[in-house]
Amino acid sequence: MHSAHARRSLRLINDSGAISAASAWLRSLGDTFDLGSELVFRLDLCASELVANIVNYAFDDEAPHTIALDLILEPQSVKLVVADDGREFDPLSLPEPVPPATLEAASLGGLGVHLVRQFAEQVSYERASGRNQVTLAWTRPGRNERGPRTPIRRGIERRRQQAPAFPVQRARLGMVERDERSGLERRALGFISRLELFRDVPYALIEGVLAHCAQRDYPDEYIVLSPGMHNDHVALVIEGRLRVHLEDPAREPSLSGVSFIGRGECAGELSIIDGEPASAWVVAEPGTRLLLIDAHTFFSELLPLPQVARNLLRLMAGRMRRANQQTVEQVRASMLLERLQSELRTAREIQSGMLPMRSPMFAEHPEIECEASIQQAQEIGGDFFDAFFIDEHRVFVAIGDVCGKGMPAALLMMRTLTTLRAEAARKQGQKGHLERVMERTNRKLALNNERMLFASLFIALLDTRSGSLRYANAGHLRPVLLRTRHTPALLKVPRNPIAGIDPTIDYSLGETQLGPGDLLVLYTDGVTEALNGRGELYGEQRLLATLAGVCGAPGAIEAVRQSMQQFCAGRSPSDDVTLLALRYNGPA
Repeated sequence: MHSAHARRSLRLINDSGAISAASAWLRSLGDTFDLGSELVFRLDLCASELVANIVNYAFDDEAPHTIALDLILEPQSVKLVVADDGREFDPLSLPEPVPPATLEAASLGGLGVHLVRQFAEQVSYERASGRNQVTLAWTRPGRNERGPRTPIRRGIERRRQQAPAFPVQRARLGMVERDERSGLERRALGFISRLELFRDVPYALIEGVLAHCAQRDYPDEYIVLSPGMHNDHVALVIEGRLRVHLEDPAREPSLSGVSFIGRGECAGELSIIDGEPASAWVVAEPGTRLLLIDAHTFFSELLPLPQVARNLLRLMAGRMRRANQQTVEQVRASMLLERLQSELRTAREIQSGMLPMRSPMFAEHPEIECEASIQQAQEIGGDFFDAFFIDEHRVFVAIGDVCGKGMPAALLMMRTLTTLRAEAARKQGQKGHLERVMERTNRKLALNNERMLFASLFIALLDTRSGSLRYANAGHLRPVLLRTRHTPALLKVPRNPIAGIDPTIDYSLGETQLGPGDLLVLYTDGVTEALNGRGELYGEQRLLATLAGVCGAPGAIEAVRQSMQQFCAGRSPSDDVTLLALRYNGPA
């Protein structure tokens, strides 16, 4: 902890190096005494302006002269005293500047002393013992026990208000020399302190240079650079932000792989260094303002300043680190995506392996004919079907569609399928068997279902000795029943809610009698909701018309698949397409 009282002094020789020395000295003391960036900004600005004024205008002879700076720290205040033995000059006696009416009437400079008066809280002048002495004072920043340093309000806004009321555009403003010490002052731009490229650079060394550079506003999004474009400027972001795209932003609007150049940073420096055309798209976002520094000014007047070169290297190194990190993240994301895709392919193989894909399904049972087909819209989906004999004479069939797509749907699908198999295979006697399968499956799916996932189901039990068909429907589409010598029609089923939401539901069952040659076709909504190029649905009526006159389970599946392919005209399905056909041939 530094003492509350301190005094530090600096003696400077009257030459151009005095400005840099004063700036570096004050910034070093600011760090030593923890004065905070706001106060150091003001100290640096005021000292640079006063020393520049003294170096240029204070002395009339060739004799050596010195400039004295004293920084006085007290518990509640900070004072800066700047003294010289030049000709008498009271900066407080200068009138406020009057903005010129036009750009052509303006001369660069003349505002330095006025900026000092604005950026100091108190200013006093005295002439004593043949010396000019200007004393500046500020309230010293303090710390409370836990909070941050009390901020000092910067004078940026006031400085903007006092600046000439015309925009600085690309024009060569005349450098008018004056005899008065209040004359030429190079500090004409108010944004320099916000640019990282000029961090810790004395303001008097650069603002005269930058006053000749163009400022450009972009009210709308605008492509500043594109691959192959020749570039001869460094663009400094004063306000807003630039986006850098490696791919054409018009074709790839996503922000993945996009980097940003924010306020105070620059773009285009690489292309003017190596002379090569731009290699990426640089897009100015709406509300962006850029300062454009031509290559000659950048190389001949700015880069020779050591701190500017150091700042440029720091900005380029930071951008390179960010690019490297982005590359690492992209490679990691690519590897993760590849691994996920591999896992999805494995999951699809596992999922497909759980379904009875053999054809025909029950060659050893001539009393029935069963065929099924599934076309998944993604790597893994939510549709499923099943068919198996639970005893010598009864065959259990099921079809379902779980909510969602991808891995969650696949997991719920496998859970539903395994639960159905377990419950259907349980020895429960013939009476009430199907009711218990439906109700127990629903109850198990509803347990620990915080995400409220659900499934639509249609299950049926066919007795091959009598042709008796009992079935339960949980929010699924009604199957198509084709009776011999009859028009295809939708099976009448009791209305029941979907499975997996309410564990207390009692499901109603339906029952019908199949005769030899009757055909039952089960399907999912991927069939009826398929779209063609005009946005039309395949629909139930087209399905019924397609099944009219078909013969056998394989013929029904093939007829629907061909009809859908012709209807969709090559469009990929947006949902899984699942079909199961069961034909009763009569008792063996």
